[in-house]
Amino acid sequence: MPIQLIMFEDRIEIHNPGGLYGRITIDQLGKIQPDTRNPVLASALETLGITENRYSGIPTIRMEMEKYNLRQPEFLDERGSFIVKLYKESKNDYEDMSNDEETNNLIVFCKTPRTRKEVCDYLGLNSVTYAIQTYVNPLVEAGVIKLSIPDKPKSPKQLYYSVEREK
Repeated sequence: MPIQLIMFEDRIEIHNPGGLYGRITIDQLGKIQPDTRNPVLASALETLGITENRYSGIPTIRMEMEKYNLRQPEFLDERGSFIVKLYKESKNDYEDMSNDEETNNLIVFCKTPRTRKEVCDYLGLNSVTYAIQTYVNPLVEAGVIKLSIPDKPKSPKQLYYSVEREK
């Protein structure tokens, strides 16, 4: 299967068949050295100056998105595909979300630090993962909700709490 580039009005999605290779997880992308699927080929291409093999791609993407005040990319590993979503909306698009009553209610609810399960129950949803990805993560990216353990976003002890935004 070829790699697919799918363009939407608000984002570009890159679908790479085969999923993540090796022992690396989504949380570790750009933080640790991944396994190389074909180290001989990677070394040859690096020697020829065709590619680099410094594991700097994902940190560079994150840095460039931050530099242009764009929402951070989403990395997904699902159904045998590795997917990268690059959004064109700026992080300041929180102002659009703030008019949503459900969003405002969630922010008020999180004035007291809450677990994933508490947030999911509050929203009346069955899937904790869906609740966090759809409702909480955009608010985290906008800086409205903070993580109690920012360096371990998937920690089972993670709590989400809202902060006052500077006007």
